[in-house]
Amino acid sequence: MSIINLGLQNVALKRSDMSLDSEIIFKSLGTIEDIRNASSFNQTLSEELKMAIKNTQKTLETRTERLKLKNQKFKCIEPAALEEINGLFEILGEKIDNTVTQNGTSQNKLRTCVDLQKFIKSHCLIQEYSFQIKKCGESDCLICDPVRLTHEIFNQLHYIPDPQISSNPDHYQDFDSLYGQNTTEKDIPSKKNHHECKELAPSGILVAARVRDFVFCISCSKLRCLFSQYVLDDSDYEALQTAMETFAYTCGSPIVPENHFLYDKVFVRMNLTCNLPIEQVYYSCKIEHSQICYYCGEEDNLVELLQEILSQFQTVYPLCEVCQERGKNFFTKGKIQM
Repeated sequence: MSIINLGLQNVALKRSDMSLDSEIIFKSLGTIEDIRNASSFNQTLSEELKMAIKNTQKTLETRTERLKLKNQKFKCIEPAALEEINGLFEILGEKIDNTVTQNGTSQNKLRTCVDLQKFIKSHCLIQEYSFQIKKCGESDCLICDPVRLTHEIFNQLHYIPDPQISSNPDHYQDFDSLYGQNTTEKDIPSKKNHHECKELAPSGILVAARVRDFVFCISCSKLRCLFSQYVLDDSDYEALQTAMETFAYTCGSPIVPENHFLYDKVFVRMNLTCNLPIEQVYYSCKIEHSQICYYCGEEDNLVELLQEILSQFQTVYPLCEVCQERGKNFFTKGKIQM
């Protein structure tokens, strides 16, 4: 269990009440996305929600800042304000790529922003756990401001390295020994092989007929299936939605902590890592689901299925244009004997 979850043991959270009108609207909203959309059109609801969660935010902040990791206290940082977000996109449009919009930030949409992709290649490093930006140091760059450090010091600034296992397989190498070295992501926890991990779900649960909902991994953004023996009643389903908004799920971890009453009722595959594709039961489950790329989970810009492929295989899983450009082919099952 993560340190953050330990810090929230035995903590009850409740927001303050809003006006009757806002409460009625709020009760009709099922997901965080629904709440965001409603708040963007209803200024009163937006302001009252901010006030209603202030005490909850303060409680979480207080508990979090009491935690330590290697004698370093945790810090809470204020989230970006709307003005700051708008300012970021203004700068992106003026200096980097004017085709980038706030409503078009999916992987497939951003890949069509040619100038942004050039900027990422020359100034950025995208890793599993971080997105880093560094001045290129070129004197003729139209994006970077001139480097103010001496060239000797600037050339000693490097991207943050990836975690690397030391000679002792139970420990990682220290930061100083890796800084400035070329590292890979092969040793990061979310890409380690979990095939020996014991599944928490009883036998016969992890099948398409038992899929009840889906959850996003905060690390790879892929949808993972949630299973249970029986269809969840309204109270269990509401508790599950609250849990998914409260606890950060990553591939290979349980959906809720051990002390949660859904721990023995709702299950997710434990033998999953972020580099694994979408589960095949996702496409054959009975509940409503979108067609998403088998490899990355993207819903946009799927490659059109050709009749030639459909005539050769019983099952052909979706493929997006980005994964196709990266050398992926349609994943298929059940070759039809001619």
